[in-house]
Amino acid sequence: MQNPMMKFFVVAALACSALVGCRGDGDGAASSESGPDLAQPVTILERVNGNSAALKTIGKMHIETEEAYAALGDANIFPGEIDFGASDLVIVALGEQRTGGYSVNIESIQLQGGELAVTGKATVPGPDAITTQALTYPYSAVLIPNTAADKVVTYID
Repeated sequence: MQNPMMKFFVVAALACSALVGCRGDGDGAASSESGPDLAQPVTILERVNGNSAALKTIGKMHIETEEAYAALGDANIFPGEIDFGASDLVIVALGEQRTGGYSVNIESIQLQGGELAVTGKATVPGPDAITTQALTYPYSAVLIPNTAADKVVTYID
């Protein structure tokens, strides 16, 4: 490639293909391969934070049926009726705490593939805080549209 003009065209063609993202099959069409599942935000329809002895252990739950909700044994976890034909309930519980001053709040939920990624914030009383001396069971529950998720992952600060 002695010709400087030829070098220019080769360099320009390589730069253009790098910028455009050619597949190498010559048709210039976008790749049909799907990339990784992108997280989709899930709408929070209603939310409640509270304290329930039915939630004695630390955990996360994705409740999709009336039977699963009734198995919790405390009708006061989410006030009012829940239409499980249209909605799911997601609960994050801090478990049994020895004093008051603890709380948790679900801030957002995203659906990625078959997982619900739940992001929230937990509050813990400081070492010098004046708190109620009683067992508490803080939780946060949100109502979301039905999903096909089969796993819940929590990111609680």
